[in-house]
Amino acid sequence: MQKKSCNFAIRKYFGTMYYIIATITVIALELAYFLIAKKFNIVDRPNERSSHHKPVLLGAGIIFYLAMLFYSLTHGMAFPYFLIGLSALAIVSYVDDLHPLPSWLRLFAQLAAVFVCFWADINAIEIWQLILFVIVFAGILNIYNFMDGINGMLAAYSLVLVGTFGYIALFMQRFIDLEFLVTLLIAILVFGFFNFRTKARCFSGDVGSICMGLITLFLLVRYTNADSEPGMNVSRLCFIIVFLADGLLTIAKRFLSGRNILAAHREHAYETMVNELHIPHLLVSGGYALLQLIINIGYLTVTDKNLYTLIVAVLLVMAYGLFFFYCNRKGKLPTQQ
Repeated sequence: MQKKSCNFAIRKYFGTMYYIIATITVIALELAYFLIAKKFNIVDRPNERSSHHKPVLLGAGIIFYLAMLFYSLTHGMAFPYFLIGLSALAIVSYVDDLHPLPSWLRLFAQLAAVFVCFWADINAIEIWQLILFVIVFAGILNIYNFMDGINGMLAAYSLVLVGTFGYIALFMQRFIDLEFLVTLLIAILVFGFFNFRTKARCFSGDVGSICMGLITLFLLVRYTNADSEPGMNVSRLCFIIVFLADGLLTIAKRFLSGRNILAAHREHAYETMVNELHIPHLLVSGGYALLQLIINIGYLTVTDKNLYTLIVAVLLVMAYGLFFFYCNRKGKLPTQQ
């Protein structure tokens, strides 16, 4: 009994030390990046599509990747395929933040990163399933990226998502190491401290939003594999359904109106709220996060996950349509591009 108590105390001590060291390291890395960004003038300058009006430090979302790298280095290179894919995606996305790359190169990097990241999980399926899996996940990466356009959105939404996974890992299904989630949570809180403001000190850049998107997909796959109840896999997307609904419905709206779905724009619902209805950034960001939190709580409590996900999807489609009907009646539609 004494030996077990001693072992528990040792594990608890080193676990606490890890969290302290991880917090100090992540804060130091973010502050170091700020110094580098200022020195080399790495900023996001506003243009006609921007929802901000002054230059802001760009690329601070690289802290999400650095936090995962720190976790991996301190845990015996855990999840090597995931780390390789995430590293490749982080490099390409950061270069794209500094000097825009051709769209075909970005897409190729995203497809390759998804394939490598999930190789251990998808190499046993049929080739057509593999192709579909990679394409769908690459599409979700871009939707996650599209939804990072206002102060606090990525930080608040990701906080809800990682918090949900933390609750699942603690009380329902230990599908991932808790130190993985806590390290990521620390990075989100540090980034959010500088970004969730009326006047943001930094933006994540594509390197932040794309990497967070890949990390999110990794967690979804890990959770699904750990609790592989038949017929429930697709319903896991309910954890990011608010982002998916806004992103996919905006793409569909532009496609049906004959506009280029790949062209830059600011026609998402959240952008319309901020730019046309002049709702404060943080209120919109907090609203999206709160809505996703409510949906996640419902998902974890209901029995029929698939039916619940379908109902939520239908309600979001209706809400999206009613919102833009209202904007049209009030003459508040965004300028079409």
